[in-house]
Amino acid sequence: MNRRVTLEEIGKVHGVSAVTVSKALKDQKGVSEQLKAQIRQTAEEMGYRRTSRAHNMRISHRIGVIIAERFLGEPQSYYWTVYRKLAGQIAEKGSTSLLEVIGAADEAESKLPRIIAERRCDGVVVMGSFCHSYMELLHRAPESTVPLVYLDADAESEHSDVIVSDNIGGGYAMTSYLLSLGHRRIAYIGTLLATSSIDDRYLGYVKALLRHGIDAKREWIIGDRDRANGILLRSEELLSEIIGWKKEEMPTACFCNCDLTASRLIRALGMLGLRVPEDISVVGFDNHLSDAFSDVDITTYETDTKMMVAKAVSRILRKIDSPGYSGSIVVVGGSFIERGSARRIGEAVPYV
Repeated sequence: MNRRVTLEEIGKVHGVSAVTVSKALKDQKGVSEQLKAQIRQTAEEMGYRRTSRAHNMRISHRIGVIIAERFLGEPQSYYWTVYRKLAGQIAEKGSTSLLEVIGAADEAESKLPRIIAERRCDGVVVMGSFCHSYMELLHRAPESTVPLVYLDADAESEHSDVIVSDNIGGGYAMTSYLLSLGHRRIAYIGTLLATSSIDDRYLGYVKALLRHGIDAKREWIIGDRDRANGILLRSEELLSEIIGWKKEEMPTACFCNCDLTASRLIRALGMLGLRVPEDISVVGFDNHLSDAFSDVDITTYETDTKMMVAKAVSRILRKIDSPGYSGSIVVVGGSFIERGSARRIGEAVPYV
């Protein structure tokens, strides 16, 4: 009995995926007429025969996921959690996921991901931000004909599909909450221009302060990571950043761009003999921290990663099946979670 020729084998001849071969053989949209003719000819020459079962069987998509290496270095990485949810959602849809971690050197040299350059997948989810030049590469590279969806990242094209949390709204909510507790001197802990999420949360912080006639002092904007490699500062390193605060002008509260930074800040403040929340209030973002990494239950803004992942998977599958589909930006709201890391002082202002 002769071995059956597969769609993958036909695709390798033309450097395309099994999905593209299937579309060509079924005369569907998304494949040029010239390529359709070439694929049909190859299928005939190779002796391909489509059975009724193959005709009715849904072809599994291969979904690539790319992320910068710097986001996976922490012992409790937020993006590892997001990826596990993403891979699970992809599997539930009957497809498979392929993860490619982009190293710092490849990002700096603008080296295209192998899963795109070698056409290993039918669509790609870009998870987290890359440097500006690398994001441009993903958008403009001739080899990048594969559909892209950006998850928790800003794309370089207004026509791209982008799924993000409501970072500006969340930053505004957390800062407004501290203002409602009577705080006026509020610091922001996060390295600006390191990621789009940090920048947007900062914008929410500034907006809330301006709403109440308060200027954001430059000395109260403290970096929490190396901008070049994204590695978070340890508590001891954060201590060196805040130790210069003058006692009489010291912030009474800090809004941290993520919970892990909030936890490290709390430990740094402890090294100065300051207690949270008795001496200073601290709030975070993401609601992503186990008890093992936190000395205090942190008030935070929870991002709806389940919804973000579901929308990302839905969008990438839609773009694979409908090549003419136009992208859009989807902002997914989160929720405020009050715990024990902040306390009321002085006269409160309305929480708006």
